[in-house]
Amino acid sequence: MDKPKKVSRKIFFKEIDIPCRIGVCEHEKKHPQRIIINIELELSTEVEPINDRIDETLNYDLIYREIKKISSSQHFNLVETLTNSIFIYLKKLKKVSDLRISVSKPDIYEDCNKVGYEISTF
Repeated sequence: MDKPKKVSRKIFFKEIDIPCRIGVCEHEKKHPQRIIINIELELSTEVEPINDRIDETLNYDLIYREIKKISSSQHFNLVETLTNSIFIYLKKLKKVSDLRISVSKPDIYEDCNKVGYEISTF
C-alpha cells in the first residue's frame, strides 16, 4: 500500500533587491549597499486557501513590508545580524512551519556574484 505523499505549500520571495546600511568597513558605513534577500516559507498544514480568501493563507504583502522595515531600521555591522532579525520575525508567524532565509551582498567582489549568510529550519 502506497503511503500518501505529504503536500507542501510554500510562499517564496526571490531576490528582493534593496538598499541597506550594512558593513563593518568605514567605506561601507558611508553609503547604503545593495543586499539581496531570498525567503522560502513552508506553510503549516492547516493553511489551505479553499474559498479564495486572503485570511486562509499568509499575506505576503505584510511580510514584504516588514522585511523592508527591518532592513532599513538601523545600521547593521553584519549580514548575519540582519538575517537573524528577519528570521526571528518570520519564525513568530503562526502560519509558518519551516523557513529558509538568505541575505547576500552582490557588490563585494568583482569575481563573485554574491556573498552572504543563510538560516534554515528545513
